[in-house]
Amino acid sequence: MVKLLRRLTLVLFILVLAAFIAFSIAEKLTTDTTMPYITVDSEVIEISVKDKKEILLSGVTAYDGKDGDISDKVLIESISKFIEPGVCSVTYAVADSDKHVAKQTRTVRYTDYTPPEFYMKRALVYGVDEALDIRAAVGARDSIDGDISDRVSIVTTDYVKNTIGVFTVSLQVSNSMGDTIYLDVTVHVEGNETMAPQIQLKKSLIYVKKGEEPNFEDYLGDVTVNGVLMKKDEVQLLISTNFDSEETGTYNVHYYISTKEGYEGHSILTVVVEE
Repeated sequence: MVKLLRRLTLVLFILVLAAFIAFSIAEKLTTDTTMPYITVDSEVIEISVKDKKEILLSGVTAYDGKDGDISDKVLIESISKFIEPGVCSVTYAVADSDKHVAKQTRTVRYTDYTPPEFYMKRALVYGVDEALDIRAAVGARDSIDGDISDRVSIVTTDYVKNTIGVFTVSLQVSNSMGDTIYLDVTVHVEGNETMAPQIQLKKSLIYVKKGEEPNFEDYLGDVTVNGVLMKKDEVQLLISTNFDSEETGTYNVHYYISTKEGYEGHSILTVVVEE
């Protein structure tokens, strides 16, 4: 009886072992051990800031030993911040049917990228009793993100509320690619005169290239006194500036308008000279 029990136990062990071996062999035969891979047709892709994100998938293919061509499954996993102005990297990812994941990275160069620029909705000249809101007066645009005025921040300022004088405000803005620009502007706070001419400028901030000589009179708009439009022969214009087109930096162009009655208005065009 003992011998029979031993034989049955041995037979059972052999059967279990055989089943385990058969299962292991079957699992190895059916399990996908191949890994997918991604191929790009060039290490650098050049695109326009106007192109849609999907263009980054151009020239990207993927293959898996079991699934075959899986190019339609490639996704854009991430786009880095700028490595240098207008240049970043894009990372692609793809998964096969067994959830094996492969990744690939290549460089992206925006051929027409330009850094963000500030703009002004009004000249930075205020009456002493006027509410001063720099964030409402200054905006920013970017070639990739569009209007980014909501990202403009005031870094420092020496402005003193309800005080006549000239104050400095340091501004900063960044786009989604990490490109950050700065601008120092001056704010003039002056006394209130009811009959002082109100000067409208066609633009309150312009960017020019080094060596460029703009005609500042072209930026003068309407002049009004108490809402009444003044004719050119009714006022006298004086433009004063320290502008130097050969030196990069930020300059103020002052517009002074005097009436025959002796009242004077003042406005400022901010000019940024770039390389």
